[in-house]
Amino acid sequence: MPRPHLSLAQSMVKARCRDLGIPYAETDLVDSHRQALRDMYEVGEPLRADI
Repeated sequence: MPRPHLSLAQSMVKARCRDLGIPYAETDLVDSHRQALRDMYEVGEPLRADI
């Protein structure tokens, strides 16, 4: 989704998450990259064990 439209979708997504009982989390750009890299590292760990 184009960046200018993110703020427009935010309220709809928050409401939908609330309706479904799903937690909604907000973070900044740096922390979101940190989370993604940590998750990829953890998922790839079994592959590194053989090296």
